[in-house]
Amino acid sequence: MKCAAIIVAAGSGNRFGSKISKQFLKIDGIPIFLYSVNVFKSIKKFKQIIVVVPVKMVRIFKKYIGLFDYIAGGKERLNSIKNGLSIVRKDIDFVAIHDASRPLISKIDVLNVLKEAKKTGAAIAVEKIEDTVKSISNNGQVLKTLNRDFLRKAQTPQIFKFNILKQVYSVAKTLKKCITDDSQLIEKFLNLKISTVETRFLNLKITTKKDFLLAKIILKHKHSLFNKKFLEITK
Repeated sequence: MKCAAIIVAAGSGNRFGSKISKQFLKIDGIPIFLYSVNVFKSIKKFKQIIVVVPVKMVRIFKKYIGLFDYIAGGKERLNSIKNGLSIVRKDIDFVAIHDASRPLISKIDVLNVLKEAKKTGAAIAVEKIEDTVKSISNNGQVLKTLNRDFLRKAQTPQIFKFNILKQVYSVAKTLKKCITDDSQLIEKFLNLKISTVETRFLNLKITTKKDFLLAKIILKHKHSLFNKKFLEITK
């Protein structure tokens, strides 16, 4: 079995509020997106790593030639993933899609999602919701309290058989903003049942500066996960 990972790093990061997109900020001298790249490179089953980058940064990525493949992203996230899929090798069986802004993803969680995807063809990482969740009206009034036992936060990686992704992206000609992840696209156009795997370790998505500070504290204590090759490149 051969797998590919598409690391989505083409977002503008407007909500974060910095001139540099958050996935390219450095923690301990290493760009955030490289933490995820290295986790997938450490798994032998992943034979191809693709990083989808902003159009304006394509030239900068020439220094990474030989370490991973890269391609310019599109207007929306799903357009970027479609671009990434266009350069996936033909001999690949499964494709993992992962947000570059989730640098804390663990090798164990990736393998657990992959194991489930092998069984069902489609599996995504999820997290339990601990808070009480309310459904509200347009004017902010509570309509009802939802049963959190059946609610999960969708995370990445989301791993699918390559032919499933090719099929859904050929059917979904118009990729709209209302579609926020690949599993939703598959639900909408293929009506395929998708398995979920609860992550065992913190899989924080960096959206705000508070998230960045927390990730910084954690990653500074995980340097042993990163090989010398990546450290030398980012000095």
